[in-house]
Amino acid sequence: MVYELKHTPLLDGDDLTDMENVGDGKVGDAWEIAKWIAKREFPKRRNKTSTDPSYDPEDWVFNIARRSIAKKLRKEDPVEFHKQRKTLQSRVGRYMRTAENHLDSVCKGQF
Repeated sequence: MVYELKHTPLLDGDDLTDMENVGDGKVGDAWEIAKWIAKREFPKRRNKTSTDPSYDPEDWVFNIARRSIAKKLRKEDPVEFHKQRKTLQSRVGRYMRTAENHLDSVCKGQF
């Protein structure tokens, strides 16, 4: 999922590929990719609490990329927000590098 977004223009968690303001999007930005993932995955995780009451959707790595959480944390503790944002961007970058390595290995026939 992360690798697919590598060359996609994103802005505030929205894909701008088929829109007239495609030039406003950021291509390959790890923070924008994290926001895109958080925007699509959080509703699924929130609904999981109905089947598993012990599951906490707020205890998720990408939770910081949600707009409301980011805004609140940016206001309350900007240093902590910056730290968590950098950590999340690093993880997204690692996911993209790993996906690229896997694809290269498949192309070479190495498993």
